[in-house]
Amino acid sequence: MGRAVKILVALVVVIAVIGGVTYYFLFRGGVVNVTGVELWVDHERVTESSTPVEAHIGLDNSFPVSVKIEGGNLRVILSDLPLVNIEIPTQEVKSGSSVLIVKAVIDNTLLDDFWYRHLSGGERSDLSIEGSLRVLTPIGPLDIPVKYVSTVETRIFPVKQELNREYDAGLLGKVVVKEVTVELAEVTLSETRLKASLSIENKLKAIPLYVNWVVFDVRTGGGLVLGFGELEAPRSIAQGETDTVVFNIVLDNTKIPKLWVEHLRNGENTTIKIRIWLRVSILGNNIEIFKENPLTLTTEFKTSIFKYKT
Repeated sequence: MGRAVKILVALVVVIAVIGGVTYYFLFRGGVVNVTGVELWVDHERVTESSTPVEAHIGLDNSFPVSVKIEGGNLRVILSDLPLVNIEIPTQEVKSGSSVLIVKAVIDNTLLDDFWYRHLSGGERSDLSIEGSLRVLTPIGPLDIPVKYVSTVETRIFPVKQELNREYDAGLLGKVVVKEVTVELAEVTLSETRLKASLSIENKLKAIPLYVNWVVFDVRTGGGLVLGFGELEAPRSIAQGETDTVVFNIVLDNTKIPKLWVEHLRNGENTTIKIRIWLRVSILGNNIEIFKENPLTLTTEFKTSIFKYKT
């Protein structure tokens, strides 16, 4: 082998070694991490049928060069109910920290199912975002798993309120509603059944009080009617006695998508008001009491599922 050839071979070897060392120090130890996932919503675009969302996926690419996301899939699961699949498109990700934004749409026809599952589970649900990303890096393809879990917990029911509301019957005396309690009795996919209890004191003068009917109305702070009705609830309360009138309040679960729209537009904080009045008999006269100014309980439906665009 001639001297020139030996020198050329030596140069090739040196270049290869330098290249290998360079590759080692530049790329070995490089990694792509998912640092977080957030769900964002533009509440003005939410309708009864759909909730447009964006998944903001935080990435940390520690390679000194860009990497390529070749695809992937994330699933948003709430209370074991798959809400939406998010397909990750092919794109480049620069070195360093960045946020990948992917659009998706939640089908709101699933929300009454979520309501049923959430209330059945004691108003506690797991929200999980899980899946994987396929990334092409300088050292080969990587499958990066994604798994984030949080808890959605509400305290809508039970609700108890001391009222001490008086109905003044003039010379005949008074009727006093001392307190009211509303608790969850049963929930199905179609309706939410509540058990309500009214503590009523008869302060009429030597006259029994006959409670005949209870009328109820349940609506949100925005005026959405969730349920209303009137129920026969016969109860005789002797003078000077306090008794409890128990009845059911039924909510229509088909209203949940409308409730959802109001809920998101209020930043996931919805007031629910339960209004009640009575039809009673006093000395044979049928009277509606508290109708003009109903007995009212207030409870709050609060969640923190999304981030909001301003």
